[in-house]
Amino acid sequence: MRRLLWILIPLMLTSCIKELEQEGIYTEGTVIGRVVERTSQQPVGGMTVQLVSGDATLSATTTSNDGTFNLSITAEQQADGCRVVVSADSLYIGCSADVPAGGFGRKEYDLGVLYVDGPGLPVVHTNVVSTDAVSATSVTLSGSVTDDLRSTIVSRGFAYSTLQYPTLSDGSVSVGGTLGDFTATVTGLQPCTTYYVRAYATNGVGTAYGEQQTFATPSGLPTVQTADEVTLTGSGTAQCGGTVTSDGGFTVTARGVCWSVSPEPTVSNLHSSDGNGLGTFVSTITGLQPSTTYYVRAYATNANGTVYGEQRILTTPSGLPTVITTTATSITSNSAVCGGNVTSDGGYTVIQRGVCYSTTPNPTTSGMHTTDGSGTGSFVSNLTGLTAGTTYYYRAYATNATGTVYGEERTLSTN
Repeated sequence: MRRLLWILIPLMLTSCIKELEQEGIYTEGTVIGRVVERTSQQPVGGMTVQLVSGDATLSATTTSNDGTFNLSITAEQQADGCRVVVSADSLYIGCSADVPAGGFGRKEYDLGVLYVDGPGLPVVHTNVVSTDAVSATSVTLSGSVTDDLRSTIVSRGFAYSTLQYPTLSDGSVSVGGTLGDFTATVTGLQPCTTYYVRAYATNGVGTAYGEQQTFATPSGLPTVQTADEVTLTGSGTAQCGGTVTSDGGFTVTARGVCWSVSPEPTVSNLHSSDGNGLGTFVSTITGLQPSTTYYVRAYATNANGTVYGEQRILTTPSGLPTVITTTATSITSNSAVCGGNVTSDGGYTVIQRGVCYSTTPNPTTSGMHTTDGSGTGSFVSNLTGLTAGTTYYYRAYATNATGTVYGEERTLSTN
């Protein structure tokens, strides 16, 4: 007769009883088994396994890290109808009590996973995934099959998923071979995602899985640094730039700097476009206004998105030029020679300069004035059409895109 396996908890025990020699006396045999958790297919180590007859414990052992155990059994004990008990979880396997004429024969139990002297599920292990083996879209995995449990390995590889305990019904990759170490590269992963992976091996009995390991793919975004300084270069312009130090595994399609009067500017604000790929680039910032604080940072874009470098701050000067009035000379009854010196253009080109004059204080360019070129530096102005015996107020002026400024006011009196 055959005894059934009574399962009281979610564990599965695959076992075989080796064929016993028969020459008129019974010799000692072995119950060989392996305890595996049903859902995850993980081997269960450290479980107490007993060979029991009635209420008596005949022998006991503990499962190893791979879930396997060995218990000695004699033919007489076999005939007594003993059972194997995983005591901590009350899992029982019935042992054959039938001894056919002429000795022991091979006995197959009625579960499809329990055979007399038959095969079991293979023993497979998943190695820890090294961070060096992971990119934004791929990973190289490794594992090993250490025992085929007396049934030839027909397939092995890895199952992976974003959910725990992946199986072959999830994503998988297979490699050839039977026993020993093996590796495989999985492609097409999503950046910035956590994955779970288990090695698997399939033989004639079924598929077993190794330990579950986990890994996370990096973002796949590039990295960029902003140049240390933002330098004014002319009227409303400045220079900055940056360095793309990594493309994140995807080609950098755009790079440059962005700027705004608000912190943390993005490419939705004003920005430059300065090529693509890795390396250092120089950017020109335009349209700056005087006496204004700007925030500047480099950016780099690839297929996964845009990242930004460190933020730099630039405050533009007032933008107005500075000018000095020189003392008048060669004064006659109707003329005089004076002038000025434009010492700074304020960051914007001086487009007009000269001297304005009047018989009342604070003359401006809306009244009488000369026009004496452009740019910075000294200039000479000739005042003509003056009235004899009259006091005049005069001062130099300079005009750029931001406005007009005046030098010190001086006076002269005609003869």
